[in-house]
Amino acid sequence: MTENPSPPKRLLFIDNIRILLICLVILTHLAITYGASGSWYYHEVSGVSVSSALLTLLASLFQTFFMGFFFLIAAYFIPSSLERKGTSRFVHDRLVRLGVPLIVWILLISPIFGYMVAKVLEEFPGSFRDWYFTVQPNLHYLGLGPLWFVFSLLVFTLVYVAWRAIRRPPEDEVAGSRPFPTLPVILLFGILLGLVSFGVRILFPIGYEWDLFAIQVPYYPQYIALFIIGIIAAGNDWFVRVPPSIGRTCSFLALLLALLQPLLLLTVDSSTGDLSPFFGGLHWQALAYALWEQVTGILIIVSLSWVFRHRFNHQSSIAKAAAADTYTVYLIHPLILVPLAISLQSLVLLPSIKFLVVSALAIPLCFICAHLIRAIPGAQRIL
Repeated sequence: MTENPSPPKRLLFIDNIRILLICLVILTHLAITYGASGSWYYHEVSGVSVSSALLTLLASLFQTFFMGFFFLIAAYFIPSSLERKGTSRFVHDRLVRLGVPLIVWILLISPIFGYMVAKVLEEFPGSFRDWYFTVQPNLHYLGLGPLWFVFSLLVFTLVYVAWRAIRRPPEDEVAGSRPFPTLPVILLFGILLGLVSFGVRILFPIGYEWDLFAIQVPYYPQYIALFIIGIIAAGNDWFVRVPPSIGRTCSFLALLLALLQPLLLLTVDSSTGDLSPFFGGLHWQALAYALWEQVTGILIIVSLSWVFRHRFNHQSSIAKAAAADTYTVYLIHPLILVPLAISLQSLVLLPSIKFLVVSALAIPLCFICAHLIRAIPGAQRIL
């Protein structure tokens, strides 16, 4: 009998990328709170303004890559974990780590949190029972909220496990045999992903949600594609094999496209601030935005992978603790951001300045709370 493969050496730069990504999640939801376009529990600022335009630009730039990057990173470690643990143990561990938080959120946290938000912000007159059995089911039938990511990752993972059970890799397949994609391949992938996203958004524009699972369908072409790329990358060590020439070029192109982003707003009717032509349908703006979004996102992912591999492949004790807490931060951040923003609503500042102030408070607070929660005996097995 052969021994199970030993755990792979920890890639500290990927842990550091995960810290960055969870901070971007927090910043995005706070940007929406203070005026950016998007869906969130609490909107303190609405309407057209310079601040809302700036925050919308920031949130849309983050949206080009941060959640897709999460799927890519998660997928990257699945094949080795599956090989090391075996199918039964791997599936059991995934069901515990992803399934338990889902059940707790759906049955307990989501209805209680939703009821509290409704009472404070919407002056909901009924009891918790009224909310739980009438209003709550009509909002999102399963109350997934931000845990749509956890649900989707669980589904993607189980599909991959089933696919591996049906299709065993060829015996003569050599690990690491595929070289890192060339720049033309990277750009072509981004363009094709943009075209697919545009096609999906003709029927399901940005903002559309599949109510049953709170799934934002318009973004799923990227999430599915990057999960698959993560599986392929795992077998070829692509995270540690980004050529310097490609890393530098992708960094330059990503910065250039990010700087060109505001030009898209020049096509918006300034009197109404209507962004709907970008969201989907048969509009040239929707095509232009989808292409910009996906190409920019792919370039940023390659760029960050290269930069962090060469500049941030080390950790202090604080960064090590923060990396271990990122999953918990994702699970609990709505429970911190919304009460924090509500408690500071009387603070009179420009929305963009208030966004910066609250962000400076929210990010460390989320990590501190997550660390305290994970210190509870037995919590680390799930969180």
